Amino acid sequence: MLDPVEASAKTYNITVSGEEGDSITLTDVMYGNVIFCSGQSNMVYPMIDIANATAEIAAANHPMMRLFQVAINQSQTPLWDVNGTWELCTPESVPIFSAVCYMTGRYATEMHWGDIPLGLVQSTWGGTPIQAWMSPAALAKCPSASLSPYRDLRSDVHGPTDESVLYNAMINPLVGLSIRAVLWYQGEENAHEASLNNTKMYHCYLTNLITSWRDVWGIGDFPFLFVQLAPYGSGADDTVAYIRQAELNTLPKPGGEIDTTGMAVIIDLGEADHRVHPRNKTEVGRRLALQLLHVALGIQQPNVNFSGPSLIRALALTNGMIEVEFEYGDGMFWEGSHGCIQCCNETSPVQLSSDSMTNDSAIWFNTTATIKGTKLYVKPMGMSQMPKAIRLNFNNFPECVLFNKYLLPASPFLASVEMSRDRLRDGYPVVNELKTPPMGFNSWNYYHCNIDEQAVKETADAFVSNGMAKAGYQFINIDDCWMVQRAPNGTIQPDPVRFPSGMKALADYVHSKGLKFGLYTAQGSRTCQGRPGAYGHELQDAATYCEWGIDYLKIDSCGGSKHPNNSLTWQLFKQGFDKCQATTGHFIVMSVESCGSLSSPCHWYAPAFSNLWRTCGDIQATWASVMSNLDKNNAMASIAMLGHYNDPDMLQVGNVGLSETEAKSHFSLWCIVMAPLLAGTDIMHVSNESLAIMTAPEVVAVNQDPMAKQGTRVSPANATGPEVWARHLHDGSVAIALLNRGEEAMTITTTWDEIGLQSNAEATIRDLWARKDLGTATGKYSSKVEPHDVFLFKATPAS
Repeated sequence: MLDPVEASAKTYNITVSGEEGDSITLTDVMYGNVIFCSGQSNMVYPMIDIANATAEIAAANHPMMRLFQVAINQSQTPLWDVNGTWELCTPESVPIFSAVCYMTGRYATEMHWGDIPLGLVQSTWGGTPIQAWMSPAALAKCPSASLSPYRDLRSDVHGPTDESVLYNAMINPLVGLSIRAVLWYQGEENAHEASLNNTKMYHCYLTNLITSWRDVWGIGDFPFLFVQLAPYGSGADDTVAYIRQAELNTLPKPGGEIDTTGMAVIIDLGEADHRVHPRNKTEVGRRLALQLLHVALGIQQPNVNFSGPSLIRALALTNGMIEVEFEYGDGMFWEGSHGCIQCCNETSPVQLSSDSMTNDSAIWFNTTATIKGTKLYVKPMGMSQMPKAIRLNFNNFPECVLFNKYLLPASPFLASVEMSRDRLRDGYPVVNELKTPPMGFNSWNYYHCNIDEQAVKETADAFVSNGMAKAGYQFINIDDCWMVQRAPNGTIQPDPVRFPSGMKALADYVHSKGLKFGLYTAQGSRTCQGRPGAYGHELQDAATYCEWGIDYLKIDSCGGSKHPNNSLTWQLFKQGFDKCQATTGHFIVMSVESCGSLSSPCHWYAPAFSNLWRTCGDIQATWASVMSNLDKNNAMASIAMLGHYNDPDMLQVGNVGLSETEAKSHFSLWCIVMAPLLAGTDIMHVSNESLAIMTAPEVVAVNQDPMAKQGTRVSPANATGPEVWARHLHDGSVAIALLNRGEEAMTITTTWDEIGLQSNAEATIRDLWARKDLGTATGKYSSKVEPHDVFLFKATPAS
């Protein structure tokens, strides 16, 4: 693996060589963001054909931007390579490149990324249905036979509309490419039926396409942005409207099937001739870029105004009116599309029905609609029954569009008319004391900022199904990037795109699995990833976390304004959590950063105010990093006690960088030193080998021993040779790790004097990994140990 390199204007040459064959040198390589663009003809649509092509092409001289166009290809079986060449973005290279892809990248760079290099990858084919872009496994998750007349696209003559052929040839070869986000513009080829059946079908396809791409890429839930279909065709026909509804349904929402998605609404960009390919791709790209900044970076309004009016609810009032409430609805107004002046002067584009929204045969009535603030007040015309359903602009080519003051349109929608409901609040689980080091999962090492509620739910589900919960793993902890801003009253707010159900609902879900739920904050005013920190809001945040029912809080250090002494942050949170426990009986584990020196006052106030504290820097998936953190943590062993633990950072078991032997040694030593066991890998797809390491029952038992005495190095330190580590256990036995830090196999011996047993005692020897007794030994024990390995055993003296 290459070491991380900071994005910059610097170029590199990279040489790849192996044991056989010639080496390959890649020149003029830059490190930055990569955006992957895919779909059908509106994503194919080239720069040379857009409305303002001459000016845009002339200005397309971007030395920090590179373009890669995948040659069209199809295959009935997965391929592993594509044809294409990276090109510098110039007026000569950009004319045949995707306008939506390029314009999105250009605007994202202008709005935020600045000098960060950007690579744009175009993998597109016009006139193709979504099924062609899906893997067979993804297609199998949709009950297509009952949903889609496109179920069998195959025939004796194969073409690009066959199921999976474009996935095989134009997606599968690119899996593993490090990408920042995906842009998708497709759906016209699937707009064949005016029915909710087609909405359900396309939503199933799009959701599983996104999920399957994320799964095979294996880099977490990367942002997936798509363009809602533009107006085209007959305004009286609704076939396109049903695809737009499916796209709308694929946005994050409470209880939804998918997160970390965003949609550019372009319902106002149709052209007077009703063409399927609107030429104003510049504005399409600008709106996608706004979504990209919001979804990928968590930037909220008003820092980036990314959304038009977004439906919150439609509420039937006692006076017969329907109150339709919108988020992002400031300054709403109606305006005719494609320059139409009279289009909004008669009936509104809002319609009501007394039938259910799930009824394809519903009868719809026109309305009048009055704007008041962020709400519409809709009056039905000619209806005698209570409205049950509402829709806005639900046809192929709407003529009158609802905008907000940022000139962004509302999405067409089909929704139920409802009464308000108070949200039920479940009771919180009660924990009296942290008696052993916490075991669980932390999102950072694997997901970084690509974490969302779906991934959290799937991790909780996996804990239960793969045996980790049974082995003792309890905590599902979200690290940085879950929060985006504070409400006017100061309340911390989760990212509505990544966590649309909110943290209380997510905590409830995790609790329903018999598990516990944790969050992250920072001492300063900004977290390490620039999100809102806790500074000045400690007691308020503690009350919020108590209300949400969280069980664990990690308090990082990081940036912005801070208290002069980090102990004040910890003390304030402890005060808030003590109040929470006194009033609700709910105990919250507090993990802080950091305390790594006995010469610092933190050696007494860290145990006083917290349950665990970091003793060293961030762990990496390398042997050197694991050993470094082990050594630094050992220096703090004397302050660990029941309910208060040194933390050498998360587990790297299962992550690329450690061999299986090194991962086993890493886990063994973390158990010896009574460290928290927080898995930092992909729990849903963890290998059997890594799972076996993390759930080894007799090894885990060493970590969870109720004596709560940290194990230490009992031999002289030897960074390149043998070491002996030992921990005394509650039953009088001693767990011993014979550690080989060197590069050659060696025999390592420990004596009973060294590990704290009587020198002449006879002890039973048990191999904790093999779960096997090895006989008895008196005074000492030896074992051959391979490089970077440990021999972990327990010596139990005869009674």
